Formats: sequence, structure tokens, C-alpha cells
Amino acid sequence: MNKIFSLSVIATLLSLSAGAAVANSSQHTVLYHNATLLNPATEQQLTDGWLLVKDGRIVQMGQQQADGSLPAATKQINLQDQYVMPGLIDVHLHLTAGPARVEMLEGKPVLTMKGHSELTRYHAISTLATGVTTAFSPAGEPEANAEYVHQQQQGNWIGPNLSYAGFIFEPTPILGGSVHPKDEASWRAEIARQKALGVDYIKLYTGLNKNEVAMGVRLASEAGLKTVAHLDSVSWQFAADLGINILTHALPTSAELLTGEARAAYLSERKNPMNQRFIYSWFQHVDYDSEPIQKLIRTLAEQQTRIDLTLVVNELFYFARELEALYPEPELWVFHPQTRKGWRALMGAPSYDWTAADFASAQQQLPKVQQLFKRLYDAGVPLAIGTDSVASGPFYLRELQLSQGAGLTNWQVLQLATVGGARHLGLTDTGQLAEGFVADFIVLDSNPLTDLSALSTVQTVVQQGKAWQVEELKAQLASLSGTEL
Repeated sequence: MNKIFSLSVIATLLSLSAGAAVANSSQHTVLYHNATLLNPATEQQLTDGWLLVKDGRIVQMGQQQADGSLPAATKQINLQDQYVMPGLIDVHLHLTAGPARVEMLEGKPVLTMKGHSELTRYHAISTLATGVTTAFSPAGEPEANAEYVHQQQQGNWIGPNLSYAGFIFEPTPILGGSVHPKDEASWRAEIARQKALGVDYIKLYTGLNKNEVAMGVRLASEAGLKTVAHLDSVSWQFAADLGINILTHALPTSAELLTGEARAAYLSERKNPMNQRFIYSWFQHVDYDSEPIQKLIRTLAEQQTRIDLTLVVNELFYFARELEALYPEPELWVFHPQTRKGWRALMGAPSYDWTAADFASAQQQLPKVQQLFKRLYDAGVPLAIGTDSVASGPFYLRELQLSQGAGLTNWQVLQLATVGGARHLGLTDTGQLAEGFVADFIVLDSNPLTDLSALSTVQTVVQQGKAWQVEELKAQLASLSGTEL
């Protein structure tokens, strides 16, 4: 009798223990269900899908069965046949920069891009509201970037998770934007200063010579940092041979990548430093089948040098007098008013003296810019999506559309926007809908596999498990709109 009683007690305790385990497994969990799950990394589209989120991560996912059963969860959210995909990643976002303007320094006019915390917070919220949950700032005031990350870690500021570089190394003085150390010791000191402020990369810029680019790559590596470069006269080939980590912009404007008469003609054009027509004329001269370009593509593919071409920047310059049609005023809500009021003039500055014929020539080069993109993609060079803006919004969607226009499928474009961005930034648990990955995803009304413009229908953004309604995010922008610079 005592034996039977003991077995009964043990069975009861085991039953209670099992029940407690089930209850504990569903504690503080959120189940998102009744949605089509889109996972670009695997090109899988799962109807009647569900995601179980706990502690900021996806712990389970699956497809609802015929009996309608679903995992237990603290909270269930019915997504009512909407579409879910990983959060977008912008690998070229100057989130903490202010609008370019001129200030007087010691009696001389100097360009400044110094930002302001309220502008940063505005652009961070507006960018998150368009579905970008992760970003990389390839240049910026390191103190401002460090402050942004600190405020995020404290739970005070909303916006994309950010990694960043610091001031660009560049001879042209830009307040809040550039530094140009005079000797190796000074370079070491500046790199150490930026590292102490949390930068992941050192940014090398267009005005540097070959010796400076080589020194920057070497010293950054010695400091345990990586390098990102926007280059001009120094060729991508030279930087790739040095082991540069990231190259940015579809403006590989070095004459060294041209041959014969094309090189001579281009060099002649560049004699006038005020002539900005090289922004498009390099593409008129380049032969993608030439040995310099073929060698470059082989090198980039072999070394897996990461590239963000920001095709949207070429288009902005080439169509500078048509920006109101490309980006109507209602789409510019993503910009703080202080940025919005001077944005079109800033985009038009390089082409201030272009004729109608110049613009026609420039616009004819955009397909050739896209050809460069496709050749790099087909060769296996790792590409990702960036905007070179202070807020992603319509510029991110346009970058995707230009990438699609280069010959990519919608799946391929969405891969670059998600898992491609994660690989670009070295993130191993972001960019996919997968168990164990960070719960960064967006909920859309429409399917971007049918039309990329569906990315304009984001209704909910989930970042590290926290859900934000887009209208809720937009409502916060009004209180941050009053700052004047």
C-alpha cells in the first residue's frame, strides 16, 4: 500500500513538474501567427506561418497545421494574412550627421556637417518606421555616434542598431566631418582616439594619396580596426591589393582603371578641379572587358572585399534637376525640417554648371552604372544595400529598385537587403527568419516578391523582440521637429 502511495505521489509530482515546464516555456513569449513568412536567405515563402519570440530572439517558427493548433505563448498576435520578412539593413547611413552648411572659422568659411541630438533622434525614428532595424554609419562624428549607441543601450533612444566609423581621413576641412593628421604619429593618435570612442572602422576618403591610403590601412589593422574607403584618384585595385575591407560608391573614378585614349581623355578632363562631370564621364570612358577592370573584379571576388555601390547617389546627381519628380515632398517626411529645406540644393551643387546636354549624357550612363553592379554580383563580389543618407526611407526603396533594374530578381534584391547586409557587417545572428536569430522583422500589407514597392506598406516593426506600430513611431516625430541650426 505504501509502495502504491509512493508511486502515486511521484507520478503526481512528475505531472506537476511537466506542467510547470510547459508553463515556463511559454513565459514572456509572443506568438506572431497567421502570416506569410518570407526568408530571403533561403528563398522560402511559408504561408500560414508563425514565429515565437522570447527575450528578443526567435525561439521557434513553423506553419499552422490543419487542426489549427499553435504553440503556447504569453501573448498571441494575429497578423491577419500580412507578410513578414527580416528587418532591412542599411550599410551606408549617416545617422548622426547634420545638413551640410557653411560656418566661419577664424574668419574663413568652412563646411560643417555637425549634427544635433534631436535631428539624430528624428532620423533614427523615421528610419526605423520604414523598416530598417540595423545600420552602419561609414563616417561621422565619433562622439555623436558613441552617444547614439549609449542612449540606445540605456533604452532612451529608438532607432536602428548602429555600428560606425569615425571622422573621415581627408585633407578638405569639414567641421564635424574630417581630420587630416600630418604624420604617422598623429595618424596613430587619431586612430586610437576614434577606437576609444567605439568605432569599428577607419574611413579613408577621396583626397588622400596612395601613401596615406596605405598607411591608413596598415595602422587601422595594427589597432585591430577595419577600413572602409571612398576613393577617387587612388584606384580600387590599389586599395584591394592592400586588403581594404569595404569600398563604397559606384564612383571608382581612378584613371588607372582606364586604358589608352580613354585614360588620356579622362585625365585631361580632371585637370580642372572644379569640373564635376567626372561623376558620369568615367562611365563613358570605361571598358568593363578591359584587363584593369577584369583584374579588379577578380581581386574583389577572391578577397571578398565588401562593396556598397549606392546606385541611388549616381541617380541623384544625374537627375539633380528632376528631384521633385523622383522624390515628391510627401516622401521627404523622413527628413527633419532642417535637413529637408536644403536637401535638393545640396544634391544639385555638383552639377551647378551642367548644361542640358551634360545632364542628358549623365542620364545615359545610369544603365552602365547598373552594369557594373551586375558584373560584380555575377562574379561573387559581396554587395549590400546602402543609401548614403541621414534617413533611409524612399532612398532605400529606390536603391532596391535600381538593383532590380540591374538584372536581379526580387529574391536576390531582398537577400542583399537582409542577409547580405548582415554579412557585410559581420553579424551572424541577424538578417534571417530563423530559430536563434535576433527577432528583427517587419510586417507588410503586400508581398515584396510581387512588387518591391510593398516595402512602403510596413505596418509593424519588431526590433530585438519589441514591436512598434509605424503610426506610433511617426507620431513621435512632431516633438522633434522644432530644432533650428
